[in-house]
Amino acid sequence: MQTKKKTILEVNKPVQYGDWHGSGSLKLGRKMMLSVLFVSVLYLILSLLMSFDSLPLRIITAVILVAAAFVYLYYNGMGVGQSEAAYAEIMYQRLQEGKTLSDEDMQRCYHPLKGFFSALIGALPFVLIALVFAVLAKPTSYALGVLPNWMTAFTRQSGIGDALAFYQNREGITFLAILRVVVRSMTMPFINVAVKLGADATLWAERLSPLWVLIAPLGYGFGYRQGLKIRAKINTGIVIGDQRKKRRERKERRARSRSNAPERLI
Repeated sequence: MQTKKKTILEVNKPVQYGDWHGSGSLKLGRKMMLSVLFVSVLYLILSLLMSFDSLPLRIITAVILVAAAFVYLYYNGMGVGQSEAAYAEIMYQRLQEGKTLSDEDMQRCYHPLKGFFSALIGALPFVLIALVFAVLAKPTSYALGVLPNWMTAFTRQSGIGDALAFYQNREGITFLAILRVVVRSMTMPFINVAVKLGADATLWAERLSPLWVLIAPLGYGFGYRQGLKIRAKINTGIVIGDQRKKRRERKERRARSRSNAPERLI
């Protein structure tokens, strides 16, 4: 005879929703700036270390790097969302008890859009830099190399010197060149693939750089939204643990009652 297991309903406790664009979100956004900077540094270092000659390998590497950054910020946001959802449960109970909440308490409470707003604030400086470069981006042109030392003597001759004079005309470091270095560092996995596809693909990758910068921070927003679901699982686990503890205590009491009962004589 099969015994039916009791189904445990998911425990969803009521929460007090906070503000999605207040000082609490701005505080999270400032922390996100460091996370985005950390991801950009990893993009640069790991992309340079894994710059393969094969285009398929570059694509696979780029997908892995971007996915890893997305997942890293996803779990980061999930942890913050769960913490603020737990705090929102406590604040709801305080309101039910007739207590008042301070503005600081409200700012620490959960809101579904808070993670996306914080991610946008954290990525905003990087997106603005990429946006300026995307507007100014131009196709990269060929630059002449450096003349070897043994040809220096020929530059002083009237006929040959005029022909070689063009090599001496060099542009200094421009604002666009500095921007290109910065933005390519932040989007290196995508640039690494585009360079292999040619100049046109590289130009499009540079013009779409604001979108590439936003991909990883979006993981934080999606992870934060899981805060209530994680709290529901935790609360359900607590209920299941309490029920198991009560069943174990009942079994122990029954076992003690049997051992203390007098034996029946036949």
